Amino acid sequence: MHSPPLPHKGLHDSAPAEAASEGVSSATGATDRADPAADWICVAASRNILVVDDNDRHLDILSTILSSVGHDVETCGSGSEALRRLDMRRFDVVVLDLVMPEISGAVVAEQMRGGHLNRRTPVIICTANVTIARQQFEDFPGISAIVGKPIDTASLILAVARAPVRERRSDEIRL
Repeated sequence: MHSPPLPHKGLHDSAPAEAASEGVSSATGATDRADPAADWICVAASRNILVVDDNDRHLDILSTILSSVGHDVETCGSGSEALRRLDMRRFDVVVLDLVMPEISGAVVAEQMRGGHLNRRTPVIICTANVTIARQQFEDFPGISAIVGKPIDTASLILAVARAPVRERRSDEIRL
């Protein structure tokens, strides 16, 4: 299996807030841990991930990055399709674009919290405007990280690895 490159310098250093906004951050803007190498080595076990983006190129990039480190990835190109899939299957993590036609990522995230299957599934927001996303989702339940576009491989992988693990029911465990 091909391994992505190691995180680039500056991902977790003490750079100004604007530079840090290009990497991964918590939804509340908290600073990242100081040792990215330890996180990179300890990537979490395989997770079922739904990636939602209206741009096919972004779907390909996100899917390739996540599947290259062993995650099971499903993709969909609209908010309405995402809501249908979220009603049919449990996911461990949802990677969600904010700006989409018809149903925005913000609406998808809000409706997830009212649903049955994925109400506790962590969401990683993937957006070109990290500053606005931080303001909009500062106190929103379930947003575990905000990752900026263009996508940094290490930031995305670390955001998934750091997302809270949703408890699995016995009927969900794969053999």
